[in-house]
Formats: sequence, C-alpha cells, structure tokens
Amino acid sequence: MQDVELQYPWALLLLLAIPLVVYVRKKYVTTTEFSGVALIGEGLRPGVARRIGMDVLGSCALFAMAFAIANVRYAGYWEKTYLESKWIMIVQDLSGSMQRPAGGGTGLTLGDVALEGAESFVNMRQKDDLIGVIAFSSFARLVAPPTFDREILKKKLFLMSRKSDSIVHRELTMGGATNASYAAWLALSVFFVLLPEEYQLSLDEIDTLRHSLLGRTLRRVEVPQRLRKARFGHGMAIVLFTDGRIEANKSAADVRKGLPNFVNVVKLIQQLGVKLYLIVVGGDVNPEVKTAIDNTDGSGPAGRIFYMPRTFQPETIEAVYRQINEMEKNRLLTRLQKRKKDTRWLFSWVAWGLLVAYCLLGRTPWLRRM
Repeated sequence: MQDVELQYPWALLLLLAIPLVVYVRKKYVTTTEFSGVALIGEGLRPGVARRIGMDVLGSCALFAMAFAIANVRYAGYWEKTYLESKWIMIVQDLSGSMQRPAGGGTGLTLGDVALEGAESFVNMRQKDDLIGVIAFSSFARLVAPPTFDREILKKKLFLMSRKSDSIVHRELTMGGATNASYAAWLALSVFFVLLPEEYQLSLDEIDTLRHSLLGRTLRRVEVPQRLRKARFGHGMAIVLFTDGRIEANKSAADVRKGLPNFVNVVKLIQQLGVKLYLIVVGGDVNPEVKTAIDNTDGSGPAGRIFYMPRTFQPETIEAVYRQINEMEKNRLLTRLQKRKKDTRWLFSWVAWGLLVAYCLLGRTPWLRRM
C-alpha cells in the first residue's frame, strides 16, 4: 500500500534469528536448567504453560523488537480549518479632478474622502489578506506592493494624500487624464508576479498578453495555458475608484499610447476569475464597459459597478467599501492534510511488556510450576 512504508526495511532480517534463538534455548538453556528434575521427581518438572509460554513470549518480544527497529509508518489524515486569504489590489484615482471639494462644508477634497474610504477598507479586512495599492492619473504607479503589514499600507495611503505633499502625490495630481484601463492591467500584472513559479509568465509573455488587449474589442481573450492551470482567480479582487469617465480605449491614438482596451481587460479579468469592483463618481461609464462587467452571457459577471454622486461624505464611501468587504468575505475552508505516523513506540512498549512477562514467568516460583 502506498500509505504504508518501512523506515528501515533491513531490520526485518532480524526475524530470521527468532527460530535460531528458540532452538538454542531449547537445546542448551532448558536442558541445563532442568537436567536434574527427573532424578528428584515429576512433581518439580515445569508445567506446559512455562515450557511453551517462555518460547512464545520470547519469540513475540523479538518480533516486536524487529518491527520497532524497522518502524512501520502509515499516513494519518485529519481535517484542518482555516480562513481564506484574499489578494486585493486597491486602485485609486489621483488625477487633478480629485482635488475638487467633496461637498458638505467639510473642507475635504474628493481625494481626501476617497483615501479615507480606502483606509477604512484596509481596516475591515482580515490580517492574512494580501493587499496592495496602485495610484493613477495619466499614468499608473504601484505605490504599495501587496503586503500583510497594515501600518505600511496606511503610510503609503498617506503618501498619496495632499496632506503629505509627497512626490507621489504631486506627480500624479498633475495628470489630468484618468488612465483606468492601464491601472487595472497593472493590478492584474501584480497578481501574475505573485503566482507560484511554475505558473508565472515571463516578462515577454506578459508584454505579449498586454499587446493582445490593445485596439479593437475581442469576442474572447485568449488566456495563456499556464494561467489556466493556476486556478488563478481564487480569492482575488481589484477595487478601482475613479471620478473620470471609464472609456473602452480602442482608438488608434490609444493603441499608439499602449493603452489596453478596458473591455478586453475586463474580459480577461472575468475569464481568470478575478473580481473587479468599480467605484465611479458621477456614473459616467462607457456602455460597452458596463456590458462587459455585467456579462449577461451566462458565465457570470466580472464584478460590480458602484455609482457615487458628484459630492458625498466619508460615511457614504465607507458604506460602499463595507458592501465590497461583505462580497469578498473570507470563507472558512477545510484542508485535508496527511502526515506519516510512526509505530516504533507502540512496538517498543509491546516488546518491553513481553520481556517483563517473560522474566516473571521464568523467575516467579509459583509460575514456574504452571
């Protein structure tokens, strides 16, 4: 059987010594020990139990010793429950339009409120979730690679705020456009890098895949074979916040800029099983993009679009993130684990017990006559 093995198979050769030990004992030890019994009388001759029992106990003890040394190992199975770990990328729009007032007389900008919402979302997630941050305007930048450290994430989110006046904030807010499609692609590329080595694409393969997403809208995106084998979409999500119009990006000018067609990116995300959550201020979404996300062809939606008013308070965006948090709830999973278990100690204790019984039978006076 595949689940049973001997750690030291050669030890079973010791079993061949058992008949030899019994023979030597009968011929020399027993003959010497009871050579004078017949001259004294049959009443002192040892009983059947002792004559046979000593050989049986000794043989069994040697048998147990041999198997204790050989150490028979078998596979033990048990169930282990654990909380599912998610991979989540927060993709935040930092274009110049995000600096307009959020409304309500709070003095906060739309960017301030959005970043507060993102931080509240980080606090909602489980400690074993791997979370990263991407910021974008005319271009996209990976601000925080996926990490379990919540303090690092909060510091990176602060660097994106106007209060920090950091280089990251200044560079991104100077951009007037909202390059959401490239930001979503960058988030997906981060997931590619996190995959186990046997499923990872080379840089050339990733670049080839990106080029396949440029230009016209595809009926179906061709997914590389390695990604299909990786069960890629297990527990992965992209949360993208923007106040700009979500366009398909399929014009010749977009192709020259290297901008992926957002519809193609959405289709790739859907085929991989990753969830895409769009938080859109003002509700300005290209119908083709909306259709791709809703995906009514029967294979399931790529995610969900949350429409936000032009002005809103922190409580409003926090409520949206709470919905996303619930939709990406960590499931309690069960894993069947296998580990080799030893029988050495069992056979050792059996051998010791038999040896004790052997000694008692041979040395206790009233047992000697049984």
